[in-house]
Amino acid sequence: MPANVANSNKSIALLPLDKVYLLDQTNDELTRYPAVFQNFQNNVFEGLKEVVPLVKKYSKIVLLYSDTRQPKGILDGLKKFCYTYDFSYEVLEELGNRNPSKGELFFILEDRDLVLMIKKAKDEDLSLGIDYGIISYNETLLKEIVADGITTISTDFKLMGQRLAKMILNKEFAQVENPHYLIIRKSL
Repeated sequence: MPANVANSNKSIALLPLDKVYLLDQTNDELTRYPAVFQNFQNNVFEGLKEVVPLVKKYSKIVLLYSDTRQPKGILDGLKKFCYTYDFSYEVLEELGNRNPSKGELFFILEDRDLVLMIKKAKDEDLSLGIDYGIISYNETLLKEIVADGITTISTDFKLMGQRLAKMILNKEFAQVENPHYLIIRKSL
């Protein structure tokens, strides 16, 4: 389900109740449907909490976030973390002409922005994991190898698919929060 779809419950209500299963995202208006979903706020908060000592070497967290393309829970989780642990943060809708500075930790959600940030930092002669840091959301093969590895917070997509398939086969009604995990790499 795409992020932040207003009134999605009205469109989904046109479908037979027993034929609808939600995957990845849901909201309070859709609790009558079975779902396997990410808790974005919790995933971001808990993932960052696991690496507080590493995050402390940075003066500010910069989130690249578009409220039309990304789940609000990501922003809420970052704000909760920064408030709880007294971190400064900045939210940018797009990277644009913004270059990284020493002491900044970027939380990047889109792979295109990730590659662009690494390029900009190279142009500024900044070392990843030393002068600036990056955490990304959603584990991909790219993040395992680019720049000697990007730290990620991710849901377990394979488990998500398996759990949904089991629900469908067993005609099971449940609202299941899919687990997340953190992979620490050189970018932090």
